[in-house]
Amino acid sequence: MAATGATSKAIAVPQRKERTPLGDAIEQLLKNRLAVASGLFIVLLILVAIFADIFNAYTVQGFDTTPHAPYAIQVLQDNNARPGVTSNSTKLDGFVYWVGADNLGRDLWSRTLYGARVSMAVAIVAATVSMMIGLIYGLVAGYFGGRIDDAMMRFVDFLYGLPILIVVILMQVFFKAWDRQEDTGLIFGILLDMNQAMGGVLFVFIAMGVLNWLGMARIARGQTLSIKQKEFIEAAKSIGVSTPRIIFREILPNVLGPCIVYETLQIPGYILTEAFLSFIGLGVDAPTPSWGIMINEAYQGLRSHPHALLPPAIALTMTVLAFNFLGDGLRDAFDPRLRE
Repeated sequence: MAATGATSKAIAVPQRKERTPLGDAIEQLLKNRLAVASGLFIVLLILVAIFADIFNAYTVQGFDTTPHAPYAIQVLQDNNARPGVTSNSTKLDGFVYWVGADNLGRDLWSRTLYGARVSMAVAIVAATVSMMIGLIYGLVAGYFGGRIDDAMMRFVDFLYGLPILIVVILMQVFFKAWDRQEDTGLIFGILLDMNQAMGGVLFVFIAMGVLNWLGMARIARGQTLSIKQKEFIEAAKSIGVSTPRIIFREILPNVLGPCIVYETLQIPGYILTEAFLSFIGLGVDAPTPSWGIMINEAYQGLRSHPHALLPPAIALTMTVLAFNFLGDGLRDAFDPRLRE
């Protein structure tokens, strides 16, 4: 066949975009509008908790410098007064109580903002402690297996038989009684001083961190048992890689995703537990603002002043729902069986 003399044009082949499991999970998560909105709400709530002083016109405890009636709802009547500036007058011509005052005349909006600090701190600290203890415990038990695994998991089963909420309540009762003693010793005295400086949050952290890592340990162990049989783990062992490096450099990154998803789903329980403890008087120390304490103070006047219950109740409900929706979205995104 004779050559036509025409130059052949190279056909441009578009490069195929590489896809990673993490990229697929993020793409799937972004499709879930409810999970994305919940994540943005949680980020906004964390920022509000950190910078609560900026949004607060009163003192840390929400007190106004002027006397007002309990459960009062003010309206802004003085156009010359700037929002956020407390009036020096006893008349209703200064900063408004946007959502009213409580039974002591404290601004509910300010106390709700500072209550977010306690809830977010409990969520972050409890989740971090649970992740650290549960991950290490489950990784070690699952990797070594045999008698070590049996002994470690039987200990977990024993702790699982204890009623977690009852144990937390008993620990808080012990801490409260311990705080009332005069001679507590050097170490215990330091802990008591730290707890008082933190408004009673330290003992809440300790009580909630005692048993909340059990579920994480089981999840980490199950994931480790499936990962350690993979070829790359056998290859690492054959070339003499040390055991700690295999556990923390090879296995840990592969089990971290499901563990993070699981812990995200547990955060609402931590927040509700703190609110319940504060509601029954075993949480943070008054007058530290907490949503549980605010609900406890407001429900007694529910019939006559229902507005005092709404701010902490709505904030607690929205926060718990946001973490639940975000956890469901992460679970759907990281589980290939649940993807579209």
